[in-house]
Amino acid sequence: MSQGLLAGLMVCGLVLLQVSGARMHGWYVLACGFALAAFTGLDRFAPDGPLAHWAALALVLWAACRLEFARQLLRLSRLTPRLDRTALGLLAALALAALYAAIETSLPWIFRVLQALIAASTVILVVAALAVRRRTPWPVLLFCAGAVLLLAGVSAAHLPAWGGQPWTPGHANLAQAAVIVELVLLALAAGARIRAERAQEARAQALMAAPGIDALTGAASEASFELRAEEWLREDRTFSLMLIGLNGFDAVYERHGRAGGDVVLAAIAHRLREQVRADDMIARLGADSFAILLVGSPPRQKLAEMAIRIETAGARPVAYEGRLLAGGELSMGIACHPGDGDTLTSLLEAAERALQHCNRQRMGPAYAFAGELGQRQQAGGAAS
Repeated sequence: MSQGLLAGLMVCGLVLLQVSGARMHGWYVLACGFALAAFTGLDRFAPDGPLAHWAALALVLWAACRLEFARQLLRLSRLTPRLDRTALGLLAALALAALYAAIETSLPWIFRVLQALIAASTVILVVAALAVRRRTPWPVLLFCAGAVLLLAGVSAAHLPAWGGQPWTPGHANLAQAAVIVELVLLALAAGARIRAERAQEARAQALMAAPGIDALTGAASEASFELRAEEWLREDRTFSLMLIGLNGFDAVYERHGRAGGDVVLAAIAHRLREQVRADDMIARLGADSFAILLVGSPPRQKLAEMAIRIETAGARPVAYEGRLLAGGELSMGIACHPGDGDTLTSLLEAAERALQHCNRQRMGPAYAFAGELGQRQQAGGAAS
C-alpha cells in the first residue's frame, strides 16, 4: 500500500510540475521516487545483503531532494538567506553521506548519520518557515505539520534491522508512514502556493486593468483622485485633504534598488488603508507622495490623532528578502474644505505649504494644519 501511495504522489508531483512549470516540483517527484526505491529495498533486501546499501543510498537521496524542495517551496534564498546557507550546508553533508552509502556496504553508521541529518534539516526548515509565515501562511502551516509528523516518525523508528539490532516488526512501517504523510502535506503546501501565486497574479492584472488604480500600491491614481475631489467640490461637500510625503525616500532606492523601494511604497499604502474608513480615498500622487481625501470635517483633535497613527504605522520596518528595511518617515500637510480653499488647486497649495512647513522644522509634530499656518501669518502681519 505504501508503494502505491508513493507512486500516486509521484503522479501528483508530475501534475503540479506540468501546471506550474516550477523546478521545485521536479525535486518533489524525485523525492517520491527515491522514497519508493528506499522502502522497496527495506522490504526486500536483507540488512547484510550485497544490495542493501543501494536502499540506504536511495533514502539519503530522498532526504536531499526533500530538503531542496522545501528550500524552494519556502523561498529561503530570497526570504531568509542566512538560514538558506545553513540548509545548503546540510545538503552538502547529505551529498557526502550519499557518497559513503554508495561505497560502503556496512550501514549501521550511515543510518545514524542520516537520522541526525534529517532531524537537523527539519528543525532548520521549520525555523525558516516560521520566519516567512506572513508571506505564505498556508504553505508554511502545512509544511510545519508534515515536519512535526516526520520528526516523530523518524525519532521513533530507529530501523534496528539496519543497525545490527534484532528486528522489531513495525518500526520501518512507522517511518514509511511518517514519510508518506509528510509528502502528502508537502503536495498540499505546493498546491496552496500555486493557488496563492495565481490569486496574486489575478489581483495584479486586475489592478493594472482597472482605470484609476496605481498598479504598484493599489491606491487610487492621481486622475482618480482629481475626479473624486472635483465631484465633492461640485456637491459642496465638506472634506479634509491630507497630503503625505516620504522624507528621504531616494535613499531607499539608492541602498536597496527599485525592488526594495517598491516594497516600501506598497507597504506604506497598505498601512494607510488600515487607518481610513471605507468612504475615504487614498491616492498616490507622485513617486513618493500620497494623499487622503477624508469624508466630512472631523475635529482638529481627531485629525491630529489620525496623523500620529499614520506616522507610527509608516515608521514600522518593512520585510524584504529576509531583511528589515526602514519604514517611511512621513510628513503630513492637512487642508480642509471649505475653510482652506474652495478649489482643488487652492486646497493642494494649502496642504503643500503645511507639508513644507513640517519638512523645514526640526522639532515638533510630523503634521501641520494649513489653517493654523494662515492664522500665524495673519498674526505676524498684524504685529509688524
